[in-house]
Amino acid sequence: MHIQLLNRLDQLNRIATAIDQLGEDWAIPPKVLKELNLALEELFTNIVFYAYDDKEEHKIDIFFENPEPGCIRISISDDGKAFNLLEKSADDNLSKPLGERQVGGLGIHLVKQLVNNIEYQRKNRKNIVLLIRNF
Repeated sequence: MHIQLLNRLDQLNRIATAIDQLGEDWAIPPKVLKELNLALEELFTNIVFYAYDDKEEHKIDIFFENPEPGCIRISISDDGKAFNLLEKSADDNLSKPLGERQVGGLGIHLVKQLVNNIEYQRKNRKNIVLLIRNF
């Protein structure tokens, strides 16, 4: 399955709709669906808020694959500024008192906790994030 979104927050509901359809098609447990939806919402909103320096319309592609029973692979690509989310660590932030924490990084930390594997590459001037989740 493939969905193409515009870099606007009003597109978020399309992610939830796609996830619900995948749950039906691939018998994904509800808990996993909620976690995948949360991870994708976090990544998508980060792209919308931070990836672009202009006010132009951009397309964000999300591909869903079921390579084997009990596994879902999700690829998200955008043409925004290069950003390797794997280099952003919230570990130092988590050990500090709330008032001393820097802004940012906790959403990416959450995404890392919700999937089994996450990869990043920059290819053809696009950010490509690959998520793998077993269920």
